[in-house]
Amino acid sequence: MRHRILYLVILVAILFVIFYSPLTSYLLKDFITFKLEKALEMDIVFGTVRVKMPAQLTVSDIKAMDKNGLAFTSERAYLRLDPAKFLSAKFVLNCDFQNVVLKSGLKDSLNKLLKPFGVPAQNNYGFDGITGVITTSKGFISITGLKGAGKDFKFSGNFTRFQDNKVDYELDFGINSRIIAADQESAKMLLGGEPRDGWYSIKLSFKGDPHRPSSISFSSGGIKLEVKPATKSPAN
Repeated sequence: MRHRILYLVILVAILFVIFYSPLTSYLLKDFITFKLEKALEMDIVFGTVRVKMPAQLTVSDIKAMDKNGLAFTSERAYLRLDPAKFLSAKFVLNCDFQNVVLKSGLKDSLNKLLKPFGVPAQNNYGFDGITGVITTSKGFISITGLKGAGKDFKFSGNFTRFQDNKVDYELDFGINSRIIAADQESAKMLLGGEPRDGWYSIKLSFKGDPHRPSSISFSSGGIKLEVKPATKSPAN
């Protein structure tokens, strides 16, 4: 018991030295960038970076690239690492991105998703802010408490990707009724008729292998669809 306490004290001392060392400000940016790139599966470039100890970055002019090109930009971001989680071998990063624009593959995916609902194709998708908590540990990467809000679109959800590449996604996407054209009656019926407080809502749940999901659930105000693979009956 005495040895365990000693090891814990030594570990805490090491973490204190790491997070308050003069070298930390130089290493913290690279460490957070590496973890963020791995979680989002993107290449990320920061502009000006200011470090606030023990583990917070204020970043301007963020650019993130995926295989399709420039995926999103953000005018400013506040990134705060949770040092206490290191004791449980977890990387936990609180993210607050401001003035975000989604482009490239992200934009194309949203255009395809929203086209049946009467949403005209967007050149880009803009949000005043996007927040969430990224957690990485052995066996999984997750984004929880994800929220984004803009004048025409908003969303919230949770995403988890496991070590075997299986996923668990839940997304609630909001569409401002003003961007749905007046003659889009069929789309409005699909969305559920009248909007609630000026917003339509689309909910999506996706679980399992991305190529052969174990469960897909999709709903709006007008429809609800749930697909699960048929279970094989036991052989006689």
